[in-house]
Amino acid sequence: MPELPRSARAERTSRDIVEAAIICWSTDNSASLGEVAEAAGMGRTTVNRYFSERAQLIAAVDRECRLRFMAAFDRARPGEGPGLPALQRVCAEIVQLGPVLGLIFADNAVVDPDTWAPDGDPGSLGALVDRGQADGSIASDLPGAWVATHVWTSLFAASLTIQSGALTSHEVSQLLTRTLATGVAG
Repeated sequence: MPELPRSARAERTSRDIVEAAIICWSTDNSASLGEVAEAAGMGRTTVNRYFSERAQLIAAVDRECRLRFMAAFDRARPGEGPGLPALQRVCAEIVQLGPVLGLIFADNAVVDPDTWAPDGDPGSLGALVDRGQADGSIASDLPGAWVATHVWTSLFAASLTIQSGALTSHEVSQLLTRTLATGVAG
């Protein structure tokens, strides 16, 4: 196998470290940089060359999780159709994020999705709820904040169910979209 140029190798190593941190921290956000290095299949000194402080790696993990989260929103085509089906598609895509969900819902989480899409952003869950209530696909007699919280807690339940191995992400996605349709539909 031909050797990659230094910059491509460095980029791949950095990505591997971030991916290992996402996986490690999704189940134990107190895992040390040494544990992240072990999960990445490299030494602690290599991790330290790329991320000299835990805070730097946390920032890189947060950026990567934000990119994955936003890509999930984009794949769901949130601007198409009524609010409830758009919300269901977004949730189905978010469920597929796997360890990113573990990071979002961890105690003392190292990432914060509230910083990824401001409330006024048309791509936020709150905006989808507002749109659904305006178009009648989401019950308008339910407070919007209640519906958004219901969605987040349902995503938390989805994450726990997938982590437990009780159901696959596909099965959980189907249950989640069904639950949203019967629980908040207008």
